[in-house]
Amino acid sequence: MNERTSPPLTTFEISRYLRVDFTTVISWCESGKIKAYKTPGGHRRVEPEDLLAFLKQYNMPVPRELESRLKGVLKVLIVDDEPAIRRVVRRTLTRILPGAELYEAQDGFEAGKLALDTLPHLVVLDLMLPGVDGFRICANLRNDERFKDTRILAITGQNTEENRRRIIKEGADDYLAKPFDIKELTEKVQHLLHIESEKEAVK
Repeated sequence: MNERTSPPLTTFEISRYLRVDFTTVISWCESGKIKAYKTPGGHRRVEPEDLLAFLKQYNMPVPRELESRLKGVLKVLIVDDEPAIRRVVRRTLTRILPGAELYEAQDGFEAGKLALDTLPHLVVLDLMLPGVDGFRICANLRNDERFKDTRILAITGQNTEENRRRIIKEGADDYLAKPFDIKELTEKVQHLLHIESEKEAVK
């Protein structure tokens, strides 16, 4: 028997991966379009291979985040000129993303090169960097088709409304002010990568 590469998916996770309403996924399960089963607690679960079969049958693309999770490989680029911040982020990601490939850059130029080399699924991006700043990096990523599915979490010690509006306008998916709480960092990363928290997993 082949070892499962990924645990069963919840209907909520599927809705986030496919970017459809939660009730749509429920409807697909109830109509038999997606093969699902119920846990003893009455919650629907879908095996990864059954979701992939559904996507193939209806000619729907497999989101890169989902494909990477099913393969057990995630790539994350941490961009910050402060070694202490990079260490904190790396420790947190190592804990919540076991097996992920983590890369670090300390300035904008290095970040650009690593992004092209690795095509990360998530970039944790400091805004104030030597060389090319985080705003420009974010804009460059968003203007490159190769990074259309890359999630960007902006972090900054200059927590102003102007910075927040500007980086979201440039294409960041979320924003986190320094000094940040590890719990908040964890929650934002899990949300951006559609990964269940331990609390969600028992539902």
